[in-house]
Amino acid sequence: MKKLFLFLSLLIFLTVDAQYNSLLWKISGNDLKQPSYLYGTMHTSDSRVFAFSDSVMPYFSSAKAYAMELDPKESFNMSLLSKLMMGKEYSLKKMMPEREYHVLDSIVKKEISFSVALFDNVAPVFTMTIFEASGMELSDSGITANKEVLDMYFYKQAKKKRKKVIGIETVDEQLSALNSLSYQEQADLLLKEIRSFEENKTEVTDIVKYYLAQNLDSLATTDSDAQMPEKFYKALITDRNIRMANRISDFIREQTTFIAIGALHLPKPDGVIELMRKKGFTVEAVRK
Repeated sequence: MKKLFLFLSLLIFLTVDAQYNSLLWKISGNDLKQPSYLYGTMHTSDSRVFAFSDSVMPYFSSAKAYAMELDPKESFNMSLLSKLMMGKEYSLKKMMPEREYHVLDSIVKKEISFSVALFDNVAPVFTMTIFEASGMELSDSGITANKEVLDMYFYKQAKKKRKKVIGIETVDEQLSALNSLSYQEQADLLLKEIRSFEENKTEVTDIVKYYLAQNLDSLATTDSDAQMPEKFYKALITDRNIRMANRISDFIREQTTFIAIGALHLPKPDGVIELMRKKGFTVEAVRK
């Protein structure tokens, strides 16, 4: 009897502990005429993330619309740069120790072939996105890379198939989230990420490993976003999850949609999956 109890306890633990074990999720119920599909992406061109399971592309092809966090054609806005500028009294170089600044400079040069000095007067969170994107590129590991990152691959495929493209958020909304910290707080966060990257370079490998295994639970616990200042995490993750879930629940009533957003927005009690369930939708993992 004791062995049976231990077995059942272990089974319950494993079931609860692995709640989010897929990148692809079917959204149905709640009076939807047809299901839509939610897919967790990673902002990387690592060729391994393009090795989709058999079910992904058929569901993508059958959807009438493709939704992503931000419509690329709206992000190329001449007013964007002015919104990112800090002002003449600020300088990223002056906000960071010299050694870490040089590390950042080498990474930015490798990623976009420009010195970080070009962004000396730009909000540090912008430079941080370049740094994080570089961290996801595994060119030194012998892994080949695609021409574009995963979400842009879906976008180009959607344009080829003449699907309706939906930007779930606006540029202003994303900038507002990024700028929820002061410039110095942004620089301090960037500095923390650089030091963490130097001290634990295996973390990036772990993140990709968990992603390829479709283990969103482990991916969420490994993610460094959880170490962000509370107000930044709320603005960058929690509030955006709510906004995305609200808008997704509206447009999936209009047409079948393949939705691709960052995988880290999917799991946890405040993630998009649970928020959609709270709205009355059935959200089920698809693993084939």
